[in-house]
Amino acid sequence: MAQNEVCFEIESNPNPFDLALNSFSKYVNVLDCFHIYAESSISDAKVLHAASVAAELLDNNEDGIVDDPLLKVKLQNGEAMMPIFSSEWSPAMDDVWDYYDGCVSAALFNNEIDPSQPGHWGDDASVEEILHTINHCGHVEIYPDTFSLWPNSSLMSDAMDIARGGQFINIPNQYPEAAWYHYDDWTCDYECMAIEYLYWCIVSHMGILDDTQTCNGIDNEWELCTPELFESTDVSMYAILTDLQ
Repeated sequence: MAQNEVCFEIESNPNPFDLALNSFSKYVNVLDCFHIYAESSISDAKVLHAASVAAELLDNNEDGIVDDPLLKVKLQNGEAMMPIFSSEWSPAMDDVWDYYDGCVSAALFNNEIDPSQPGHWGDDASVEEILHTINHCGHVEIYPDTFSLWPNSSLMSDAMDIARGGQFINIPNQYPEAAWYHYDDWTCDYECMAIEYLYWCIVSHMGILDDTQTCNGIDNEWELCTPELFESTDVSMYAILTDLQ
């Protein structure tokens, strides 16, 4: 994903007096619809990497235009933003969560960005967190019949119930043997489970989980680490993700 990084320039924070944003010094506007703000301690290489990841997720054919015009408008109107913090103890976090008026659904931290291993599980969380933001701030709102996160609300919620071996509003003590998605973080409610499920499905389909280390590392949560396994097992979500509509 490094080839697009030359397309971006890091600017100074355009909103230095905004209560939510005044802790950031670096800024990139990605395709006029996705804002990246970073603290001064974040290297330029990591900021540009995040911008590149966002651009390629929004613009798969790399023609400089967001592939889905409705998505661009939704992210623009919602002022979708990815903050990059120095650490999980940064005071800037409270400012963003308390005061940001736009859509911020996830965050990145300095120690979880590795431009040399884009999206590689355990090394670079950029693809995951940026996808969460694009999905949550965009697709869920634009296409609720397909991607709504609530129980019994969408094609995706129905597919997730199949993937988890049943509809579990709360984390079960043990998932059924047939389940291939068995996230067990008790702090993650059904809506959270759904946005995580969408991420796993997309990156499985992309093929970026397809190595032995990753497959072994994630199988306690997600078993379909190759595109082939995803296509043959999660038939419902594969149909959704490959539907050109």
